[in-house]
Amino acid sequence: MLEFRPRFSMSPSLANLEHSQRDLLLVKDNLAAYFREEIINGLLAPGEKIVEVTWAKRLKISQTSVREALNILSAEGFVQKGSGRTARVTQLNDEDVSHSYQLRAVLESYAASIVAKKKSNLGDLEQALADMRSAIECNNIKGFYERDLQFHILLAEKTGNPMLVQAIKRIILPLFAFVVMRVQVARTSQQQWMRSLEQHKRIIDALKTGDPVFAERQVAQTVSAFLEETKDVTLSVK
Repeated sequence: MLEFRPRFSMSPSLANLEHSQRDLLLVKDNLAAYFREEIINGLLAPGEKIVEVTWAKRLKISQTSVREALNILSAEGFVQKGSGRTARVTQLNDEDVSHSYQLRAVLESYAASIVAKKKSNLGDLEQALADMRSAIECNNIKGFYERDLQFHILLAEKTGNPMLVQAIKRIILPLFAFVVMRVQVARTSQQQWMRSLEQHKRIIDALKTGDPVFAERQVAQTVSAFLEETKDVTLSVK
């Protein structure tokens, strides 16, 4: 059951104003977490419409709070904002998934070539990999994908090219969100996640060589392998 604190009216007092802002932030974050769990657990299905006014009435909160929560989920890739005061749970068909991975292969392999050439410190990527392994050991598949996403965003950020980072995020955020929704009801095995872990390790090893051509080729091949694994997951729930 989602619980919200009552909203406070605005006050001339700066202390009261700050308290009200903190309260609104808490409502927004709690509501985003609520919707996120509903989506991941399949209670809000891919493609399902979320109407701000309907949910505001149902949960007895302001429509603004619903809108702000949906903005958070839109940034995370879990929903796509529609016309008016609505959003839809992210839904990708097979062609969308394939196209997303094709573009990922181009952009992420280019990012890898830059990072390899710069000989960047890879400690944070290795930590993300270790966190992915821990998530597997705890059978925390949602946690695994969160750290997987972090790995790829970190790789993009190491290029120092903010436009490239934004381009990659626009592709992978909805893609990862959709896969997380599907994987919750898919028949998956720990072996699949260990295979993914090994593929991520190959990316790090390729970056460590300092050879931009090799790193670019390795990441392109790895993203293609990720596509096949994603197809296995999404097909298993059809």
